[in-house]
Amino acid sequence: MSKKAVVTEQPVTFISKDSQLVGILHSSSSDKIIIMCHGFKGDKIENKRLFVEAARTFTRENYDVLRFDFYGSGDSEGEFEDTLISTNIANLTDAVQFVKEKGYKHIAVLGISMGAAAVILTVNKLDVEAVILWSAVPDMKTVFAANIKSMGDFDPDKIVYEYEGWSIKRYFWEDAVQYNIKEQLARIKVPKLIIQGTADDPVFVQGFYEFREIVLPPADFMEMPNAGHTYQTPGHRLKVIRQTLIWLNRHF
Repeated sequence: MSKKAVVTEQPVTFISKDSQLVGILHSSSSDKIIIMCHGFKGDKIENKRLFVEAARTFTRENYDVLRFDFYGSGDSEGEFEDTLISTNIANLTDAVQFVKEKGYKHIAVLGISMGAAAVILTVNKLDVEAVILWSAVPDMKTVFAANIKSMGDFDPDKIVYEYEGWSIKRYFWEDAVQYNIKEQLARIKVPKLIIQGTADDPVFVQGFYEFREIVLPPADFMEMPNAGHTYQTPGHRLKVIRQTLIWLNRHF
């Protein structure tokens, strides 16, 4: 029987683009760390504490974890309405540098939804060894088109919109659509785990199938029957975390 790690959880801060970002560092004195990237409208806790549960599970199995808030989310500096994919990419780049400066030798990155998109768009520029994608945004333009009705009458001259109770600027979409997620995903060479719930929005499910056709090996794909976008039920949370841990033990 393997010895379980003695774990600690510590609030940490680091600077990205002259702004303070806030995270929680789960430590088991490992030289391996997983950086977790939350989704749009999410934070370092994620829906129903998914990221907390995942981080604690991973750390008990001797993987350290950093889960942090992107600029304008959670406890980090900035306003949500100023969030940009470009900023998320810079934030993840600086998070990787932060953990390197702490002495971590082996880095994996995990993202959910828009956080998974940020991972895909960043990882080819980073020194990381494994990528985990949960409910990844497959294409910015397609997701925008699918959700535009939630923003009311779309006026191209309008600057700030309300989206599910959040204020968001038009610049977010203008910035986002310049990125080609599939093109960047097809270039990732490190081991990849891609998980998708079948009860998610059809845009995401279809994107998952399209991902299968373009990724380089090694890559593992997993469909989770009846699971929603953020694995909202206790059973789905348990399964996505367990399956990810099994994969990490094999590939990281």
